[in-house]
Amino acid sequence: MTQTLILLAVATVVIWIIAEKAAESSGRDVGNRFLEVTPDYTADGLRSWIATYPFQAHRYAFPVLFPLDLLFLLTVAGFFAVASIAIAHALHWNQEWIRLCAIFPILYATCDLIENILLVRLLVSPTVVTDRSVAVAQTVTGLKFAAVAISAAQLLLLVGLGLLRILFHALR
Repeated sequence: MTQTLILLAVATVVIWIIAEKAAESSGRDVGNRFLEVTPDYTADGLRSWIATYPFQAHRYAFPVLFPLDLLFLLTVAGFFAVASIAIAHALHWNQEWIRLCAIFPILYATCDLIENILLVRLLVSPTVVTDRSVAVAQTVTGLKFAAVAISAAQLLLLVGLGLLRILFHALR
């Protein structure tokens, strides 16, 4: 389990570095990952950006969102899920509770994947950029942020419980 966690952590960092370099080399806006990080864009603004910067739009879709962000979301979700499950197992939790530890990492991965699919569709087919399609993409982005935040909080809580358990046994 430890080797898996180390592999996932290292893979996450390496993929993040590669994705950032690919994004930065694709233009300032792509480097800022404005569609994923600051989802306050409008349909008119996005259509205008795609028309003005078609090369950047294509580079944002490929390779930044696919395959690099896909690999990143898999390693991040995998790390949160495996680490949470490992700690819950070490705490001798009931098997049903241990399985629940994977829900939010899986939800994060699902939301991020759906977000990527929606954004690629918008970036390569500007005719589908509407107020509604942008609102859907922005909603999924918000859900992604919530799911990854809960995944991180869950892991921190489990680490805290594990440390408390160690402290409790040390003081006995």
